[in-house]
Amino acid sequence: MYVLFIVLNETEYLSEVLFKMKQLGIRGATIIDSMGATAINKDIYNIPVIGGLMKSIDGDVQYNKTIFSVIEREEQVELAMNHIEKILGGDMKRPNKGIMFVLPVTHMRGGELERHIESRENKKVMAKEFESEYY
Repeated sequence: MYVLFIVLNETEYLSEVLFKMKQLGIRGATIIDSMGATAINKDIYNIPVIGGLMKSIDGDVQYNKTIFSVIEREEQVELAMNHIEKILGGDMKRPNKGIMFVLPVTHMRGGELERHIESRENKKVMAKEFESEYY
């Protein structure tokens, strides 16, 4: 299993990315609001009262969405990344596109994927029992 992280700078593509992930059989995702460290790396933001006010009205601060999803198979990860990159214009190396990366998942509890895997495994066990009893 793997976890795919997508930091989406062009947030207008969020719905399309999520729809494509669902079409590809990816079960569930979590979306969080985020911003890059360079967005808050302005000296005036370090002054408590003024900084808080400036952050709230600064139009230059770029907010993004971070999507992460646990995916069962490597083929699904590759397929998802390829499709998402196409949705975002075909070249993630261009500035302000965002970033995608994958990490292995060694343990997991809960979530839609775990329920799906458990259901699938139960069906396999039942099928074997059915075969052994009647054939």
